[in-house]
Amino acid sequence: MTPTSQTYTGAMPKVAGDVPAHLSRQVEIATSANLAEFSRLPKPPGRCPISGGSRSWLLETDAKLPPNQRFLVRVRRRGCLRGVVFVSVPKLCAFLRGVQNGEVEGFTSEGVNDEN
Repeated sequence: MTPTSQTYTGAMPKVAGDVPAHLSRQVEIATSANLAEFSRLPKPPGRCPISGGSRSWLLETDAKLPPNQRFLVRVRRRGCLRGVVFVSVPKLCAFLRGVQNGEVEGFTSEGVNDEN
């Protein structure tokens, strides 16, 4: 076996949200105190550590939401062409919980658009 850049520390992985009972001994539930308020948008091959969604999924989903429900925050200095995109973790979690509860128009918890 070859060593990897990441070493296993033996700590259980932290999961945001509810955990199925059969996995409760394998993961640790992350409380809101353990989660940052904002997270950087993942680089293109990466995935969001909160939702597991890809960068393009986050961008496309956020664009379909009304302005008061958007979970991406774009920050750019005056006069600069480029900026940084952050994910508002509480708003992303509220969006996902709303989809799960059927409260967000145009989305279902199965990932199928309601218009079909």
